[in-house]
Amino acid sequence: MDIAEFHAYGYAAALLIGLGLGIEREHAARTSPEGADPGSVELPGARTFPLIALAGAIAAHLGAAVVTAAFVGIAALVVGWYWVRTHIPPRPDTGTTTAFAALVAFLLGALAWHHPSLAVALGVIVLVLLSVKYPMHEFAEHVIDERDITDFCVLLAIAFLVLPLLPDRDVGPYGALNPATIGRLVLMLSLIGWVGYVATRVLGPRWGLLIVGFGGGFVSGAATTAVMARTARREEDSSDALPAALIVNLSTILLVVGITWVVNAEVSAQLALILGGTAALVVAETAVLVLRGAHDRSSGSRVKGAAPAPGLLDRPISVSATLSLAGILLVLLILTKGAADIFGGGGVIAASAVGGLADAHSSSFAAASAADAEITVDTATVAAVVAVGTNLLTKLVLAAVAGSVRFAVTLAAWLAPPVAVTAATVWVVLIQ
Repeated sequence: MDIAEFHAYGYAAALLIGLGLGIEREHAARTSPEGADPGSVELPGARTFPLIALAGAIAAHLGAAVVTAAFVGIAALVVGWYWVRTHIPPRPDTGTTTAFAALVAFLLGALAWHHPSLAVALGVIVLVLLSVKYPMHEFAEHVIDERDITDFCVLLAIAFLVLPLLPDRDVGPYGALNPATIGRLVLMLSLIGWVGYVATRVLGPRWGLLIVGFGGGFVSGAATTAVMARTARREEDSSDALPAALIVNLSTILLVVGITWVVNAEVSAQLALILGGTAALVVAETAVLVLRGAHDRSSGSRVKGAAPAPGLLDRPISVSATLSLAGILLVLLILTKGAADIFGGGGVIAASAVGGLADAHSSSFAAASAADAEITVDTATVAAVVAVGTNLLTKLVLAAVAGSVRFAVTLAAWLAPPVAVTAATVWVVLIQ
C-alpha cells in the first residue's frame, strides 16, 4: 500500500507545523512580561494549533469549497475568542499575533495537503517571525528611523517598479548600454550599501571602525578610506583606523567579483581565482592589526578608543548618489566599448585604468560587459584587476590628504603584499 495515496506526508506536515506554532505561542504567553493571567480565556497553544492545522489539511482533502467554509468558521471562532479576550477585566489582551497565527496555521495545513515541503518551509519562516518578537521590536524602535524606512521603500521601488520596465537590449553608441543590466547593477550596489548600513547600525560600536570600514567599503571605498584617515589624524592614539582602512579593500574585491558576475560569470570566476588569495591576505593582515590593537588596550598602552565615525553611512541610498553612479557607469561603458572597437584589448585596459581612479566597480563591470564580444575574457579580467589597482592609488592619495602622509605610507606598506600576490597570480593564471 502506497503511503502517499493517503497523503500521509501532507497530514504529518500539517501536524508538525501546528505543533511548532502552538508550542511557540504557548511559550510566548507564559514568558511574556505581563505573565499569564489565570482568570483569562485560555490561549490557543500546543493542542489547539495542531488541530487548526489538521483541520486545514482535512478541508483541503475534501475540496476547495470545504476549505472556504472551514476557513470562515475558523476565522469566526478566532474573532469570537479575540473579542472575549479584549473584554476581560482588569487587563484585557489586545494582541493580534496569536489570532493571525491561528489563521495562518489553518492555511498552512491546507497547503501541506497539496505541497508538504513548501508548507513546512513557510511554517519555519512563520515560526522564526513569531520567535524574534523582542529583537524585531527593538530593531524597529531603536535601530532604524523613518529615513531608513524611506530608503528601503526606494530600494523596493527600484527593484519591483523601475527595473521590470527597463528594456533588456543593447542601445546607444557602440551598443554599449543595456538599461536592464545597468539597472541591476545600481540595484545591487544600493542593496549592498543598505545591508552594510543596517549591519553597522545593528552591531553598533562594539566592533567600532572595523564594521564601519567593511560596510562603508561597499558604498564607497575611497570615501571610507578618507574617513578612516581623518579619524586616525583626529585620534592620535587610535589603532583601529588602520585595520578599518585595510578591510575596505576586502569589500572592494567582493563587490567587483559580485557585480561582474551579473554580466559575465567567466570573468567573475577568473577574478575570484585571482583576487581570492589577495582577499585572504587582507583578512589575515586585518586580524593581525586587530589583535595587536587588543593587546595594546589590554596592556594599558592605549586608554581611549575611537568611536565609529558618524555620518559615514548616514544615508546609503540617495537619489543624487544613484544618478551619479548611473552617469559614471554610462560614460565608462561607452568609453570602454569605443576603446575596444578602436584600439582593441589594450584600449579597454587603458580605459579601465583611468576609470578605476574614480570607481573600480563600474570600470570592472564595463570591462566584463565587453567580454566575449569586443575583447576576450582574459583581457576583461586584466582590465578589471587594473581598475582595482588604480582605485587603490586613489584611496592612498585620499588617505594622505584627509589624514596624513604617515598613515598613507603605513597603509601602503600593509597593502604591498596583497598587491604582489595579485600581480603574481595574474602572471601565473593569465600571462604565462
